[in-house]
Amino acid sequence: MTTDLAPQHRSATSALRWVAAALSASQLVTPPVIMSVYGDFLSARATNDAVITPAGYAFSIWGLITLLCTVSFVGVARRGLNAPWETRLLVEVSVVFTGFTAWLLVAAQDWLWLSVAVFAVMVVLLIDVMRLLVRHADQVATPTWLRRLTTTSLGLYLGWSSIAVCVNVAAALIDGGWSPSEYLWQAVVLVVATLVGLGLTVFVRADLGYVAAVLWAFVAVVIGAAQNDAVPLSVAAAAASVLVLVTAVVLRVRDGRTGHHPVSTGAHPLGHRSR
Repeated sequence: MTTDLAPQHRSATSALRWVAAALSASQLVTPPVIMSVYGDFLSARATNDAVITPAGYAFSIWGLITLLCTVSFVGVARRGLNAPWETRLLVEVSVVFTGFTAWLLVAAQDWLWLSVAVFAVMVVLLIDVMRLLVRHADQVATPTWLRRLTTTSLGLYLGWSSIAVCVNVAAALIDGGWSPSEYLWQAVVLVVATLVGLGLTVFVRADLGYVAAVLWAFVAVVIGAAQNDAVPLSVAAAAASVLVLVTAVVLRVRDGRTGHHPVSTGAHPLGHRSR
C-alpha cells in the first residue's frame, strides 16, 4: 500500500501544476471580461482619489505580471519545480491567482474593505511563496531559467501587491469619509508602505523582481503625488524609493561578499541526488 503513495502524490502534483497554469492564464482574461460588465471602475471611483495614488501608467505592470506568471507556470506544468514543498507552493499560488479575479469582482461592487482583505490574503500567501523560492532555492530541481523566471515573476507580483494593498487601504478610508486631500493620514499610509517595502526587501534577500516592482510603485507615487500638487508626499515617496534601493544594493553586495546567492544554485531536492 505504501508503494502506491509516491505515484499518487506525483499524479496529484502534476494535476496541481496544470491547475496553477490555468488559473494563472485566467488572470489575462478576467480583467477585460469584468470591465466589459462593470466599466472601468478602477479609474472612476475612490481607488484613484488619494493623492498618493500611483500615476496611471504604473498599473500597466499588471499586464507584465500576469503574462510572466502564465509563461512561468506553463513551464512549471511541463517540467515541475521538483521541490519537497512544491505542492504547498502550487496550492498557494492557485489561491493567489483566484484571488486576483475575486479582488476585481469585489472592487467592482465598491466593497473596498473586502477588496483590501482579499488583497491582504494574496500578499500573505505570496510572502510564503517567495520564502520557499528564495530561502529554499537549493531544494529546487528544475532548469535554472525556469526557477529564475518563476521567482522573478512572483517577486514582481509580491512587490507590486505589497505596495498596492496600502493604496487600497487609502481608497477604502476615503470611501469611508476620510478627506482625499488631507496629507497627514496619507503620509502615515506611505510610511507603512515604506516599512513593508523595506522589510520584505530584506526578507526576500533583495530579489530583483520584488525590488523592481516596489521601485516602480514608489516612483509612480512620486509622479502621482506631484501631479496632485502634494509635493511633501512626492518627496516622501522619493525618499522611500531611495531607501529601498540602498537596502537592496547593500544586501546584494553583502551576499556577493559572503558567496550567498539565494536563487543561483541548481541542486536537486534533499534526498534526491543524482547518482
